[in-house]
Amino acid sequence: MTQLIKTASLTGFYELVTRLNGNPDALLSNFNIDPDTVKNLEGVLPLNTTIRLIEEASRQLDCPDFGLRMAQYQGLMVFGPLAALALNTPTVESALRLIINSLHYFTRGLRMGLDNDSASNCQQLWFEPEAGLPALRQNQELVLGVAHMALKVLYGDGFRPQAVLLKAAEPLHDRYQEFFGAPVYFSQERDALALSPQHLEQKIPQSDPLLQQYLSQYIGEALQHEPMELQNQVELLIHRLMPIQRCSLQEVAKQLGMHKRTLQRRLSDRGVIFEELLDNIRRARTESYLSEAEMPMTQIAALLGYREQSSFNRACRRWFNATPLKVRRRLLQLAAPELAQPCESESC
Repeated sequence: MTQLIKTASLTGFYELVTRLNGNPDALLSNFNIDPDTVKNLEGVLPLNTTIRLIEEASRQLDCPDFGLRMAQYQGLMVFGPLAALALNTPTVESALRLIINSLHYFTRGLRMGLDNDSASNCQQLWFEPEAGLPALRQNQELVLGVAHMALKVLYGDGFRPQAVLLKAAEPLHDRYQEFFGAPVYFSQERDALALSPQHLEQKIPQSDPLLQQYLSQYIGEALQHEPMELQNQVELLIHRLMPIQRCSLQEVAKQLGMHKRTLQRRLSDRGVIFEELLDNIRRARTESYLSEAEMPMTQIAALLGYREQSSFNRACRRWFNATPLKVRRRLLQLAAPELAQPCESESC
């Protein structure tokens, strides 16, 4: 069975190869990968192919620290919807265990665990490829590097592991200490980051129990299906965040584990503008809510993410050239004429 991995695992590949004066399109074509697939960072690719691609890029570009350099373009955001829920768990340990238990969403070709090491009073966050996959150095270092970058998001910029453990017998380059800021040991039983109890007990600053409640269903839906297209992820998040007045570009980007400018750019690449997407969703929901004769206008405005009733009124005039009351009357007349009541107010 061919093991697959999200194309997001190649985030930064284009930028890094270009920066090193290489030709990313040629490298991808050599491995029968459509360059547009990688530019869009959607869908899945054979994991065996991506492992060999990264190794070959390192060789061709004479860049022994290619895996670590590529990791600097990545981090928690490569996990897509998982990043949203991880950021809203109480502690670093709970976030890591959530990712471990749901890693199949990202790939089934990588094993990950968090085990106690009684000798050092640390926990080892370890990684290993499934049987039959090549254990090549650049991919191993990329995985450790991405884990390190993800922990900097969860713990804070001050994160430094207690130690870095590598199965390899000797270093490929001299950048390990600079990248990890911790002792690096070779010829170990497995590739791992050693984490102290303080690391794991650290509370996640942006953790929000209310958001976690709203996002849990969304994440569950995402994990039950094939990887979702970015626009679908954004639309689902907008629906979840609107009722709690948190459906801004910045908040949606944070829940996807990326910077708002990155989200803007990736949506723009697909011809999508966040503000227009939000506006269209609000308009569609407005028609649905106004079709409910007994739903108060203040409740509708709140469900659509508006803090002020006046903002909802202005949006309604822009969409339908009519007040909310007139739109409701029109919709009720279409559905069941006998339910529509005459509008007494001049503001109708």
